[in-house]
Amino acid sequence: MGTRLILPHEVPSHWEKVLDVLCHVKWSPTDLISAIDRIRQSSYKQVKDMPSASRFSGLLNFFKDASCVGGNPNLFWGDHVFAHHNPDSFVKGWFLSHTVPFIVQLIMEMPQTFPSGVSNLNTTDDHIQERRLTKHQCASLLACSFFTAFHHSAAPKKTTVNFDGLFLTLNKRCPQNMAKLCMLMNYFERCRLKMYNESQPVIISRLNNLSPSSINDWSANTSPLSEFTVDSEGSINDAGCDTLHADFANRWIGGGVLKRGSVQEEIMFSICPELLTTIHICDVMNDSEAIVISGAEEFSLHTGYSRDLKFIGNAPSTTQGSVSRVAMDATRFRGDRNHMRQYSESVVLRELNKAFVAFNHEYPHHGAPVATGNWGCGAFGGHIQLKSMLQWIAASACSRPVIYFTFKDPNCNGLEELTRFLKDKNLTAGQLFEEVKTFAAQIEPQDKPKDQLFEHLWATFRD
Repeated sequence: MGTRLILPHEVPSHWEKVLDVLCHVKWSPTDLISAIDRIRQSSYKQVKDMPSASRFSGLLNFFKDASCVGGNPNLFWGDHVFAHHNPDSFVKGWFLSHTVPFIVQLIMEMPQTFPSGVSNLNTTDDHIQERRLTKHQCASLLACSFFTAFHHSAAPKKTTVNFDGLFLTLNKRCPQNMAKLCMLMNYFERCRLKMYNESQPVIISRLNNLSPSSINDWSANTSPLSEFTVDSEGSINDAGCDTLHADFANRWIGGGVLKRGSVQEEIMFSICPELLTTIHICDVMNDSEAIVISGAEEFSLHTGYSRDLKFIGNAPSTTQGSVSRVAMDATRFRGDRNHMRQYSESVVLRELNKAFVAFNHEYPHHGAPVATGNWGCGAFGGHIQLKSMLQWIAASACSRPVIYFTFKDPNCNGLEELTRFLKDKNLTAGQLFEEVKTFAAQIEPQDKPKDQLFEHLWATFRD
């Protein structure tokens, strides 16, 4: 039997404090920051003793010029109101006077929203575990996180589900988190107006490969190599609902989204905040697991990456199907003294089996392409030539075509020509794996092989 997520109202003394704060506050900028801070002090065992205005000075400065407004809600998405991460005073005023009371209502209704509580998705001996959340339930969980209302007993051992870590980073220059804050504001206002597909639940599935394949199993795999398309212009988020979108995840799903992180996974979770609910109910993934999330909508548009991340507007509403995304964590090599261990047999097998469990299911439908890219090759330090081939082998074993987004990384040069060449050779997944294994076995710790695998494959299979 899995553990349960401890909701704020399930800790009576804490819930009494939360209700007392929320029922006696008027929503000025200072009141908002004071309310968040007072609830936060009840949520954690220890909080550094300092005035809330100092602790959340960045958040206070963000809202300090808010103007009280009424009228047309379209004002919230007027032209250029979010320019340079600094919404104009009317947008901030609208958020405080209209959106924040809605967030408070979501929190106060939580006992009715979750009459049976919420069960976590932990590692078990089951092949698949599933949880379904309504849109309203997702918004309720995120509302509690916004006010830091989850008690410390609710958080997994090495992560947090509250948003105070995000807010605290605003005390120093952190433009990417200003963008994330704007995206959260946009999400809650959309929820207030029910600008989402209410009939579509968010389905979270934790997959466990109970019998991972061995090296010999992969060498003997007779699945033909699947179609492989290279896209240097688009992005995974734009791949559409008929493809499986890869989330280059941290083993703790969500990664640094509630801190300073703003690379592929964190951006995905920021523009689709319903994905953040996985942080509430999923603990750390092991080497044989992946997590599929279906039905989380995209609420915000963005541009940029890392510190250049910017919120650029409201995403158009859509009712044309739901997107399925799969969280798959790669092995981290950045900062590793033995960077070449990614070519060791055990690590190659681990990455291959991880990709296989990520692709081996029916989401969004049987045989749907997987939209992926440079998995584990940025902050984690993996080599693109190796990781692209391992993903292709795994996708082929699952009868999935691959749409590979290069993000214009020069290390992807030659990928399109090579995959077309290998596909024309009518190779199997096992044959390609055998040559990847042969190449990897030749690597010494002092070698620099990141751009040599493609050459090896050309030389091996050329007539």
